Amino acid sequence: MTHSPLVTVTDYHQQTKHQPTRYARALGYMDWANQPLPYRLYQGAEKTPLPLLDDEIPASYCALSQQLDTPTQPISLTSIASMLQLSLGLSAWKQYGGSEWALRINPSSGNLHPTECYLLLPEMAQQTANSMHYNPYINSLEKLAEIPKNVAQQLSAHQGFALVLTSIPWREAWKYGERAYRYCQHDLGHALAALHTACNINGWKMQLITELDPQTAQQILGFAQLQEHQAEKEWAECVCWISCEESDIAAVSHSLKSLTSLDYSHQPNQLSSTHADWPIIDDLFDALHPLALPSAEIKQPIQLDEQITNCTSSAQELIRQRRSAQSFDINNSQLELAVFLQQLQKTLATNAVPFNVLPYSPKVHLAIFVHNVNGLASGLYLWCRNDSHLADLKEQMSAQFSWQQVINNQPLYLLQAGDFKAQAKAISCDQDIASDGAYSLAMLAKFSPLLTETPSHYPVLFWETGLIGQVLYLQAEAFSLRGTGIGCFFDDKMHQLLGLTNDNWQVLYHFTVGHAVEDKRITTKPAYFHLQPQSLNE
Repeated sequence: MTHSPLVTVTDYHQQTKHQPTRYARALGYMDWANQPLPYRLYQGAEKTPLPLLDDEIPASYCALSQQLDTPTQPISLTSIASMLQLSLGLSAWKQYGGSEWALRINPSSGNLHPTECYLLLPEMAQQTANSMHYNPYINSLEKLAEIPKNVAQQLSAHQGFALVLTSIPWREAWKYGERAYRYCQHDLGHALAALHTACNINGWKMQLITELDPQTAQQILGFAQLQEHQAEKEWAECVCWISCEESDIAAVSHSLKSLTSLDYSHQPNQLSSTHADWPIIDDLFDALHPLALPSAEIKQPIQLDEQITNCTSSAQELIRQRRSAQSFDINNSQLELAVFLQQLQKTLATNAVPFNVLPYSPKVHLAIFVHNVNGLASGLYLWCRNDSHLADLKEQMSAQFSWQQVINNQPLYLLQAGDFKAQAKAISCDQDIASDGAYSLAMLAKFSPLLTETPSHYPVLFWETGLIGQVLYLQAEAFSLRGTGIGCFFDDKMHQLLGLTNDNWQVLYHFTVGHAVEDKRITTKPAYFHLQPQSLNE
């Protein structure tokens, strides 16, 4: 029986909620023999090594949230390399005992990295127009197909290039089972934010092409040709246009649609020898893939007086040092009210980067457990990112909440004072990291009314949470703290705490910030220590 996209989405979301009495379906154990390889590669494809990033890029902390008014870097392999390394590249290697693993600039659930990146590049110096795949392990572009000259000329006339992000859900499903689709979309949001920030450092614009549905993007990348003999499915998620100046996206989209018959020949590598099937994930992709992304909206961002706390670190330094905390020092996880407010303010659409990559008004708000913020009472708060939702939130949530606006001209509302550490921990699958930090939060999204109108907004909601998460990661780093996303939480227990009795609003992601405890047993190596010139074409 075939269901409508709306039914498929809502059924998936309900079925993949964790409950205190049962977790969402997963394999139930770690099948280490079939752990997916963390890198997609195309065997035999010609590789273009990218130059490693110069240590000094003159971009201040402000580049993480404000559109820079600095000289624009010309589009070249060197500037593209800079963008990729500061968004999707490696940040370091870690070693413990006999194990060694890489960390990346963009965070990922379980460090499993389902997100892949493809580029449709115009002709450049010593480079023909090609469809290419970015391989972060060897810091190279892999040539997959040549773009016909007439289309290459059109791309050159638009003065930019297209970037396609895809997901390989098996990488997440190997560990997390049916909930993997959620994590793929969170990760894609983190990747969008990381890319947009890196583009801003280059002085570039990054625009989501809503006119290109994922199925067309799938055809442009030739996945039907590439995956005939390959076990892991890969799904195109979105197409972005990157340029020195904002472009006519309708014209760009028209040009890109002529690329659906490129000649692909190189097969991607197989990531695991055997697999566990999760049909519910394939059904969801099948239902949403033919649908266009939601139409662009006119944003009406909140205007407020921002608190400014100085940070002397460069944008590049903060981007490269970002890590996900594994545990917090409960005795030292505190921060000042001004820093707390600044972190929250950076999540508003008022700040251009990274939120203007999504042409939509904010749909996600923050329900915050304040544990240890100097100058602010402990309690449950709401940070409202879109004033037009405030009345509905008050109506839908518990009638017992006070809704006290604690600071003038700041959308921070005290719902209930008190110590919520035990509740925060219990709701986040009994994880100490939700209670031991300065604060933790749940990202609360407008849900059923939005999806009833446009089911394809489902992944976009997760992208928005990923954007918020990436901002919080970097803002934590800016003030000697660490953040981490929390994917394991009891959805409906959080809804009950907020007094929500229907699915008009749903929690999609949790996050926490505090003072991280460093594991001294783990050693660190530079990001690209492993690269040797002779290995690039092996």
